Amino acid sequence: TYRWVPENVVAGAAFFVMGLLKKVVLADGIQPYVGPVFDGNQSLGLVVAWGGALAYTLQLYFDFSGYSDMAIGLSKIFNVNLPLNFNSPYKAHNISDFWRRWHMTLSRFLRDYLYIRLGGNRHGPSRRYIYLMVTMLLGGLWHGAGWTFVIWGGLHGCYLVLNHGWIAFKIRSLSFVLAHVPAVIGALFARTLTLLAVVVAWVFFRAHDVDDALRVLSGMAGLNGAGISPLSSASWWQDQGMLRQAVCTVLLMCIAVFSPNSQQLVAWFVQRADGHGWAQRDGARWFVLGVLLWVMTLTMLINGSRGASEFIYFNF
Repeated sequence: TYRWVPENVVAGAAFFVMGLLKKVVLADGIQPYVGPVFDGNQSLGLVVAWGGALAYTLQLYFDFSGYSDMAIGLSKIFNVNLPLNFNSPYKAHNISDFWRRWHMTLSRFLRDYLYIRLGGNRHGPSRRYIYLMVTMLLGGLWHGAGWTFVIWGGLHGCYLVLNHGWIAFKIRSLSFVLAHVPAVIGALFARTLTLLAVVVAWVFFRAHDVDDALRVLSGMAGLNGAGISPLSSASWWQDQGMLRQAVCTVLLMCIAVFSPNSQQLVAWFVQRADGHGWAQRDGARWFVLGVLLWVMTLTMLINGSRGASEFIYFNF
């Protein structure tokens, strides 16, 4: 028998609306900048290639995390608590941390039923590195039987091996040197390097085939020219829509990297453990629920004006 729990209804509605906003406003909003880069056959300059790769990095995150938030929200309205699936993955300070934050249900499955069953950490570092590679290669194949997914999984396997090897080397040989590096600089460098590695791997995840991925990566490496000379020309920015794309990319990256995530917002604003969340007051619950319903309606109208757009992960 269904039991009406006002806190769960408001929290679930908040999750659902945030997920809907992520999908319709953020993911679908930046989607037009992805297709021309990945779906064309032309050679790409540095700026255009990186613009497309970053746009897809953000589109995939907001699309998939929006889908997860909507599922969590709907289930919570009916007093069912689904596990969280994202925890600000682009804030990760290394690739192991990324996989603890990205698609957490899949990560736990790969860890528990592949990595640990193969042997995990029990047979020394060399075996552990092999198990990591095998696990991530199979994780890539789980997404699709194509070379692009195999390479994507292999890249993440290499990243994890390098990450574990670096940690062991750092502890043995560089602990004294790194102790003198300011923590803020070290954290910024680690986060940036991790995000760049993830972006490069996403190119293979999105590309139609390996040649297509290499075409985008060659542009990102500047092999087709940096594309810097026209940047001073206002007409170049306007004609190619680059100014709008740059603004959208920066804003969405700031949301992904610096802002609190959905569960943090719900925990702080709607459903605090101490019972003092603003929306936990009797008079505020209906107000918040009404606002959320209005936002959901407006978002659905925006989506209707753009046309239907399916979730990316429906393809897997």
